Amino acid sequence: MSIASYIDSLVLAPAPAPQFESLFFGMHETTRSLNAPSGLPDRFMAAVNANALLSFVEGVDPEERDDVLFSVQLAVRGASGSHDRFTQIQAWYQKYTEILENLGWTAEQFAFAHYDQGEGEVRMDQAALAVIAAIASQNQLATLQELINALERLAEDDGTIRLFDFQSTMQTSGNFQIGAVQRTSNGALSLALGAFHFHSSDTRKRFLFFSWGARQVNFWTSAQKLTLNTTLYAPLRQAVKHKLGANALDYISALTTA
Repeated sequence: MSIASYIDSLVLAPAPAPQFESLFFGMHETTRSLNAPSGLPDRFMAAVNANALLSFVEGVDPEERDDVLFSVQLAVRGASGSHDRFTQIQAWYQKYTEILENLGWTAEQFAFAHYDQGEGEVRMDQAALAVIAAIASQNQLATLQELINALERLAEDDGTIRLFDFQSTMQTSGNFQIGAVQRTSNGALSLALGAFHFHSSDTRKRFLFFSWGARQVNFWTSAQKLTLNTTLYAPLRQAVKHKLGANALDYISALTTA
């Protein structure tokens, strides 16, 4: 099977609920009438993208940023179309990695470890950054910290954080990713990505920023570097956009980090 046929054969999870439509700034009804998403606005360097928070180091151009957002979104929606992302975690991440590899990303299966918080409390945003710090560059960590700060500043009813919570949690379970992208010296795109899932004793909005006690949440973490071969991805760009359709933008909400 060709890669184009593989992309076409993927079963995607349905679009977000109607209350989350048109969150992406600058999106108009004419964009939604198309069969594929148009280019995104040039000036933003962080975004919610389904259940992923992604930031971009200066030097990643708009087309490269779009390639990352759309390829990652295809992996998320394709994995969710095959497996429940809250109850079938291992199978979900296997499909997620398979899709990324077929799109030109080099990646390995995520190896999750239980996060040991002892008897104290933990905030998931701080724990996640600490895990990613082991694989990320200084610039990637800086953009991730800006992204987390921007998300934390949002009000509880802000559409961007509601979209992330909706895509990342269901009842007392969660599955999300946080990553930063930079261009390497050979022109490839390097993504320092943390993958996380949890089960908690109760349901909370803005779950990243709560202080969880040792008995309130079981939190699993993993991190790895992924690399996108842009030469391999370029011929697949339109097939990915076509498969995602116009509602790809319903999954994306830009964050202002300044």
